[in-house]
Amino acid sequence: MNESVLVIGGGPAGLRAAADLADLGTSVVLVERRNELGGAPIRWKYKTLAPELRPTEEVMDPMIAAVESHPLVKVYRDSVVERVSRAAGNFHITLRTNGAGAREIPVRAIVAATGFEHFDASRDPRYEYGRAANVIGIHELEGMLKESRVVCKDGRKPKRIAFIFCVGSRDRATNPWCCTVCCGVSIKQGIELKRLLGDVEIYNIYIDIRTFGLWEQLYWTSMEEYGLNFIRGRVSQIYDTGTQLLVKGEDTLVRGPFEVLMDMVVLAVGIAPGEGTAQAAKVLDLNCNSFGFLQPRHPNVHYDSGKEGVFLAGACVAPMSIEEAILAGSAAAMQAAKFVREPALQGAAD
Repeated sequence: MNESVLVIGGGPAGLRAAADLADLGTSVVLVERRNELGGAPIRWKYKTLAPELRPTEEVMDPMIAAVESHPLVKVYRDSVVERVSRAAGNFHITLRTNGAGAREIPVRAIVAATGFEHFDASRDPRYEYGRAANVIGIHELEGMLKESRVVCKDGRKPKRIAFIFCVGSRDRATNPWCCTVCCGVSIKQGIELKRLLGDVEIYNIYIDIRTFGLWEQLYWTSMEEYGLNFIRGRVSQIYDTGTQLLVKGEDTLVRGPFEVLMDMVVLAVGIAPGEGTAQAAKVLDLNCNSFGFLQPRHPNVHYDSGKEGVFLAGACVAPMSIEEAILAGSAAAMQAAKFVREPALQGAAD
Protein backbone atom coordinates (compact mmCIF):
# COMPACT_ATOMS: atom_id res chain seq x y z
CA MET A 1 0.00 0.00 0.00
CA ASN A 2 1.20 3.52 -0.86
CA GLU A 3 1.86 5.36 2.40
CA SER A 4 3.52 8.49 1.00
CA VAL A 5 2.40 11.91 2.20
CA LEU A 6 2.60 15.08 0.14
CA VAL A 7 3.58 18.21 2.11
CA ILE A 8 2.92 21.46 0.26
CA GLY A 9 5.16 24.23 1.58
CA GLY A 10 8.69 24.26 2.96
CA GLY A 11 8.29 26.82 5.74
CA PRO A 12 8.35 26.14 9.49
CA ALA A 13 5.07 24.18 9.50
CA GLY A 14 5.85 22.16 6.38
CA LEU A 15 9.40 21.36 7.45
CA ARG A 16 8.24 20.17 10.86
CA ALA A 17 5.47 18.07 9.31
CA ALA A 18 7.87 16.48 6.81
CA ALA A 19 10.55 15.74 9.42
CA ASP A 20 8.06 14.22 11.88
CA LEU A 21 6.43 12.05 9.22
CA ALA A 22 9.81 10.77 8.05
CA ASP A 23 10.86 10.01 11.63
CA LEU A 24 7.67 7.96 11.96
CA GLY A 25 8.71 5.89 8.94
CA THR A 26 6.43 7.56 6.39
CA SER A 27 7.87 8.60 3.04
CA VAL A 28 7.33 12.27 2.22
CA VAL A 29 7.16 14.33 -0.95
CA LEU A 30 7.88 17.96 0.02
CA VAL A 31 6.97 20.59 -2.57
CA GLU A 32 8.18 24.18 -2.25
CA ARG A 33 7.25 26.83 -4.82
CA ARG A 34 10.44 28.84 -4.14
CA ASN A 35 14.06 27.82 -4.57
CA GLU A 36 14.90 27.79 -0.85
CA LEU A 37 13.46 25.98 2.14
CA GLY A 38 12.61 27.77 5.36
CA GLY A 39 9.69 29.99 4.41
CA ALA A 40 9.43 33.59 5.59
CA PRO A 41 12.29 33.44 8.16
CA ILE A 42 14.76 32.47 5.43
CA ARG A 43 13.20 34.43 2.57
CA TRP A 44 13.25 37.70 4.51
CA LYS A 45 16.50 36.95 6.37
CA TYR A 46 15.15 37.19 9.92
CA LYS A 47 18.02 38.04 12.25
CA THR A 48 16.43 36.64 15.41
CA LEU A 49 13.10 35.16 16.46
CA ALA A 50 10.83 36.53 19.17
CA PRO A 51 10.37 36.30 22.05
CA GLU A 52 13.89 35.24 23.08
CA LEU A 53 15.79 36.98 20.24
CA ARG A 54 17.37 33.63 19.42
CA PRO A 55 19.29 33.54 16.11
CA THR A 56 17.01 32.28 13.36
CA GLU A 57 19.54 29.65 12.28
CA GLU A 58 19.31 27.91 15.65
CA VAL A 59 15.65 27.15 14.96
CA MET A 60 15.46 26.78 11.19
CA ASP A 61 18.77 25.11 10.22
CA PRO A 62 18.14 21.86 12.15
CA MET A 63 14.70 21.45 10.56
CA ILE A 64 16.02 22.15 7.06
CA ALA A 65 18.93 19.74 7.58
CA ALA A 66 16.63 17.04 8.95
CA VAL A 67 14.45 17.21 5.84
CA GLU A 68 17.25 17.48 3.29
CA SER A 69 19.23 14.58 4.76
CA HIS A 70 16.41 12.15 5.50
CA PRO A 71 16.25 9.19 3.08
CA LEU A 72 12.44 9.10 3.26
CA VAL A 73 12.00 12.72 2.12
CA LYS A 74 12.07 13.80 -1.51
CA VAL A 75 12.23 17.58 -1.92
CA TYR A 76 11.02 19.41 -5.03
CA ARG A 77 11.98 23.10 -5.12
CA ASP A 78 10.66 25.62 -7.66
CA SER A 79 7.63 23.38 -7.93
CA VAL A 80 3.85 23.63 -7.70
CA VAL A 81 1.07 21.08 -7.49
CA GLU A 82 -0.98 21.68 -10.62
CA ARG A 83 -3.66 19.05 -10.29
CA VAL A 84 -4.94 16.53 -7.77
CA SER A 85 -7.27 13.63 -8.48
CA ARG A 86 -8.37 10.77 -6.30
CA ALA A 87 -8.88 7.14 -7.16
CA ALA A 88 -8.98 3.94 -5.12
CA GLY A 89 -8.31 5.82 -1.88
CA ASN A 90 -5.13 7.46 -3.12
CA PHE A 91 -4.33 10.91 -4.48
CA HIS A 92 -2.66 11.31 -7.85
CA ILE A 93 -0.60 14.49 -7.99
CA THR A 94 0.52 16.37 -11.08
CA LEU A 95 3.65 18.24 -10.05
CA ARG A 96 5.35 20.81 -12.25
CA THR A 97 8.96 21.82 -11.60
CA ASN A 98 10.62 24.78 -13.34
CA GLY A 99 12.92 23.45 -16.02
CA ALA A 100 11.85 19.83 -15.54
CA GLY A 101 8.28 19.67 -16.77
CA ALA A 102 5.44 17.75 -15.12
CA ARG A 103 5.37 14.41 -13.34
CA GLU A 104 2.71 12.23 -11.77
CA ILE A 105 3.13 11.15 -8.14
CA PRO A 106 0.78 8.93 -6.08
CA VAL A 107 0.35 9.79 -2.40
CA ARG A 108 -1.96 8.59 0.33
CA ALA A 109 -2.44 11.88 2.22
CA ILE A 110 -1.67 15.59 1.91
CA VAL A 111 -0.54 18.28 4.35
CA ALA A 112 -1.13 21.83 3.14
CA ALA A 113 1.35 24.22 4.79
CA THR A 114 1.47 27.07 2.31
CA GLY A 115 2.37 29.84 4.75
CA PHE A 116 1.64 33.55 4.32
CA GLU A 117 2.65 36.77 2.64
CA HIS A 118 3.18 40.17 4.22
CA PHE A 119 0.53 42.79 3.49
CA ASP A 120 1.41 45.01 0.53
CA ALA A 121 1.46 48.43 2.17
CA SER A 122 1.33 50.22 -1.19
CA ARG A 123 -2.41 49.44 -1.09
CA ASP A 124 -2.78 52.10 1.63
CA PRO A 125 -1.66 55.50 0.31
CA ARG A 126 -1.38 57.05 3.79
CA TYR A 127 2.01 55.50 4.35
CA GLU A 128 3.76 56.42 1.08
CA TYR A 129 5.19 52.90 0.90
CA GLY A 130 6.91 52.37 -2.45
CA ARG A 131 7.12 56.14 -2.99
CA ALA A 132 9.00 57.54 0.00
CA ALA A 133 12.48 56.03 0.01
CA ASN A 134 12.82 55.63 3.77
CA VAL A 135 9.45 54.00 4.43
CA ILE A 136 10.05 50.25 4.68
CA GLY A 137 8.32 47.14 6.04
CA ILE A 138 9.35 45.08 9.04
CA HIS A 139 10.28 42.24 6.67
CA GLU A 140 12.72 44.53 4.83
CA LEU A 141 14.21 45.79 8.07
CA GLU A 142 14.99 42.19 9.04
CA GLY A 143 17.44 41.91 6.17
CA MET A 144 19.15 45.15 7.18
CA LEU A 145 19.44 43.96 10.78
CA LYS A 146 20.83 40.64 9.54
CA GLU A 147 23.62 42.50 7.76
CA SER A 148 24.13 44.81 10.79
CA ARG A 149 23.71 47.80 8.47
CA VAL A 150 20.65 49.96 9.00
CA VAL A 151 20.95 53.19 7.02
CA CYS A 152 18.73 55.58 5.12
CA LYS A 153 18.69 55.42 1.35
CA ASP A 154 21.31 58.17 1.15
CA GLY A 155 23.62 56.29 3.54
CA ARG A 156 22.83 58.35 6.65
CA LYS A 157 22.58 56.65 10.01
CA PRO A 158 18.97 57.17 11.18
CA LYS A 159 18.63 59.09 14.44
CA ARG A 160 14.85 58.81 14.80
CA ILE A 161 12.84 55.78 13.69
CA ALA A 162 9.09 55.32 13.98
CA PHE A 163 7.34 51.95 13.89
CA ILE A 164 3.71 52.08 12.81
CA PHE A 165 1.80 49.06 14.09
CA CYS A 166 -1.15 47.27 12.46
CA VAL A 167 -0.49 48.25 8.83
CA GLY A 168 -2.85 46.05 6.87
CA SER A 169 -4.31 44.63 10.09
CA ARG A 170 -7.32 45.56 12.24
CA ASP A 171 -8.50 47.86 9.46
CA ARG A 172 -11.75 47.22 7.62
CA ALA A 173 -10.47 49.15 4.63
CA THR A 174 -7.71 46.56 4.13
CA ASN A 175 -7.67 43.51 6.44
CA PRO A 176 -9.89 43.36 9.54
CA TRP A 177 -8.01 40.66 11.43
CA CYS A 178 -5.14 40.96 13.91
CA CYS A 179 -1.95 39.36 12.61
CA THR A 180 -1.01 38.42 16.23
CA VAL A 181 2.77 38.79 15.89
CA CYS A 182 3.60 42.21 14.44
CA CYS A 183 3.54 44.05 17.79
CA GLY A 184 6.06 41.60 19.20
CA VAL A 185 8.21 41.54 16.06
CA SER A 186 8.32 45.36 15.92
CA ILE A 187 9.33 45.59 19.59
CA LYS A 188 11.99 42.93 19.03
CA GLN A 189 13.35 44.95 16.11
CA GLY A 190 13.35 48.11 18.20
CA ILE A 191 15.55 46.38 20.76
CA GLU A 192 17.87 45.16 18.00
CA LEU A 193 18.10 48.69 16.60
CA LYS A 194 19.08 50.06 20.00
CA ARG A 195 21.75 47.39 20.31
CA LEU A 196 23.06 48.14 16.84
CA LEU A 197 22.77 51.94 16.61
CA GLY A 198 23.06 52.92 20.26
CA ASP A 199 21.68 56.45 20.50
CA VAL A 200 18.81 56.01 18.02
CA GLU A 201 15.37 57.15 19.22
CA ILE A 202 12.61 54.58 18.66
CA TYR A 203 8.93 55.53 18.63
CA ASN A 204 6.23 52.86 18.44
CA ILE A 205 2.86 54.18 17.27
CA TYR A 206 0.25 51.59 18.18
CA ILE A 207 -3.51 50.97 18.39
CA ASP A 208 -3.16 48.46 21.24
CA ILE A 209 -0.15 46.43 22.31
CA ARG A 210 -0.83 42.73 21.74
CA THR A 211 2.15 40.74 22.97
CA PHE A 212 0.54 37.44 23.80
CA GLY A 213 1.77 34.93 26.36
CA LEU A 214 5.50 34.98 27.01
CA TRP A 215 5.96 37.69 24.37
CA GLU A 216 4.73 40.24 26.97
CA GLN A 217 8.20 40.32 28.51
CA LEU A 218 9.50 41.90 25.30
CA TYR A 219 7.19 44.86 25.88
CA TRP A 220 8.44 45.58 29.40
CA THR A 221 12.09 44.94 28.54
CA SER A 222 11.92 47.33 25.58
CA MET A 223 10.86 50.21 27.83
CA GLU A 224 12.72 49.45 31.05
CA GLU A 225 16.07 48.39 29.59
CA TYR A 226 16.17 50.02 26.14
CA GLY A 227 14.05 53.15 26.49
CA LEU A 228 11.70 52.56 23.56
CA ASN A 229 8.89 55.13 23.35
CA PHE A 230 5.24 54.15 22.85
CA ILE A 231 2.56 56.46 21.44
CA ARG A 232 -1.02 55.23 21.41
CA GLY A 233 -2.43 56.68 18.24
CA ARG A 234 -3.25 56.44 14.57
CA VAL A 235 -1.29 57.81 11.65
CA SER A 236 -3.24 59.84 9.12
CA GLN A 237 -0.48 60.59 6.61
CA ILE A 238 3.25 60.44 5.99
CA TYR A 239 4.93 63.19 3.95
CA ASP A 240 8.38 62.92 2.41
CA THR A 241 10.16 66.27 2.92
CA GLY A 242 13.17 65.16 0.90
CA THR A 243 15.44 64.80 3.93
CA GLN A 244 13.04 63.45 6.56
CA LEU A 245 9.57 61.96 6.92
CA LEU A 246 6.79 64.01 8.50
CA VAL A 247 4.42 61.68 10.33
CA LYS A 248 1.01 63.17 11.13
CA GLY A 249 -1.69 61.54 13.23
CA GLU A 250 -3.74 61.58 16.41
CA ASP A 251 -2.59 60.65 19.89
CA THR A 252 -5.62 58.71 21.15
CA LEU A 253 -4.59 58.96 24.81
CA VAL A 254 -4.33 62.73 25.10
CA ARG A 255 -6.92 63.24 22.33
CA GLY A 256 -4.81 65.54 20.23
CA PRO A 257 -2.97 65.70 16.92
CA PHE A 258 0.75 65.10 16.54
CA GLU A 259 3.36 65.86 13.90
CA VAL A 260 6.83 64.33 14.22
CA LEU A 261 9.85 64.23 11.94
CA MET A 262 11.56 60.87 11.44
CA ASP A 263 14.54 59.67 9.47
CA MET A 264 12.98 56.26 8.84
CA VAL A 265 9.50 54.76 9.19
CA VAL A 266 9.03 51.02 9.59
CA LEU A 267 5.58 49.64 8.80
CA ALA A 268 4.48 46.61 10.81
CA VAL A 269 2.89 44.98 7.78
CA GLY A 270 0.60 42.16 8.80
CA ILE A 271 0.13 38.54 7.79
CA ALA A 272 -2.08 37.81 4.79
CA PRO A 273 -2.89 34.62 2.87
CA GLY A 274 -0.50 34.22 -0.02
CA GLU A 275 -0.71 33.13 -3.62
CA GLY A 276 0.32 29.62 -2.64
CA THR A 277 -2.64 29.30 -0.27
CA ALA A 278 -5.14 30.37 -2.94
CA GLN A 279 -3.60 27.98 -5.44
CA ALA A 280 -3.66 25.07 -2.96
CA ALA A 281 -7.30 25.77 -2.12
CA LYS A 282 -8.15 25.54 -5.80
CA VAL A 283 -6.31 22.33 -6.65
CA LEU A 284 -7.27 20.57 -3.39
CA ASP A 285 -10.88 21.81 -3.48
CA LEU A 286 -10.58 23.28 0.01
CA ASN A 287 -12.79 25.91 1.57
CA CYS A 288 -11.45 29.36 2.41
CA ASN A 289 -12.93 31.68 5.00
CA SER A 290 -14.01 35.23 4.19
CA PHE A 291 -10.45 36.44 4.78
CA GLY A 292 -8.83 34.03 2.30
CA PHE A 293 -7.25 31.64 4.81
CA LEU A 294 -7.93 27.91 4.52
CA GLN A 295 -11.03 26.99 6.49
CA PRO A 296 -10.77 23.99 8.85
CA ARG A 297 -13.83 21.93 9.67
CA HIS A 298 -13.77 23.36 13.20
CA PRO A 299 -12.08 26.68 14.07
CA ASN A 300 -10.35 25.19 17.12
CA VAL A 301 -8.96 22.13 15.31
CA HIS A 302 -6.73 23.63 12.65
CA TYR A 303 -5.37 20.43 11.12
CA ASP A 304 -8.81 19.09 10.09
CA SER A 305 -9.55 20.38 6.58
CA GLY A 306 -12.92 18.64 6.34
CA LYS A 307 -11.60 16.63 3.35
CA GLU A 308 -10.61 13.03 3.89
CA GLY A 309 -6.84 12.63 3.81
CA VAL A 310 -6.06 16.37 3.63
CA PHE A 311 -4.62 18.13 6.66
CA LEU A 312 -3.74 21.77 7.34
CA ALA A 313 -0.77 23.32 9.14
CA GLY A 314 0.57 26.76 9.90
CA ALA A 315 -0.27 30.28 8.80
CA CYS A 316 -2.32 29.15 5.80
CA VAL A 317 -5.12 28.65 8.37
CA ALA A 318 -4.69 31.82 10.44
CA PRO A 319 -1.99 34.31 11.45
CA MET A 320 0.37 32.71 13.93
CA SER A 321 3.89 32.85 15.31
CA ILE A 322 6.69 30.57 14.14
CA GLU A 323 6.50 28.45 17.29
CA GLU A 324 2.76 28.00 16.74
CA ALA A 325 3.36 27.04 13.10
CA ILE A 326 5.94 24.44 14.12
CA LEU A 327 3.50 22.91 16.61
CA ALA A 328 0.78 22.91 13.96
CA GLY A 329 3.11 21.07 11.58
CA SER A 330 3.67 18.35 14.16
CA ALA A 331 -0.07 18.03 14.79
CA ALA A 332 -0.82 17.69 11.08
CA ALA A 333 1.98 15.14 10.68
CA MET A 334 0.56 12.96 13.44
CA GLN A 335 -2.89 13.02 11.87
CA ALA A 336 -1.53 12.26 8.39
CA ALA A 337 0.59 9.37 9.72
CA LYS A 338 -2.42 7.93 11.50
CA PHE A 339 -4.52 8.27 8.36
CA VAL A 340 -2.12 6.43 6.04
CA ARG A 341 -1.73 3.57 8.51
CA GLU A 342 -5.39 3.08 9.43
CA PRO A 343 -6.09 0.42 6.76
CA ALA A 344 -3.01 -1.60 7.79
CA LEU A 345 -3.85 -1.22 11.47
CA GLN A 346 -7.41 -2.28 10.82
CA GLY A 347 -6.21 -5.31 8.88
CA ALA A 348 -3.91 -6.29 11.73
CA ALA A 349 -6.78 -5.99 14.20
CA ASP A 350 -9.01 -8.17 12.03
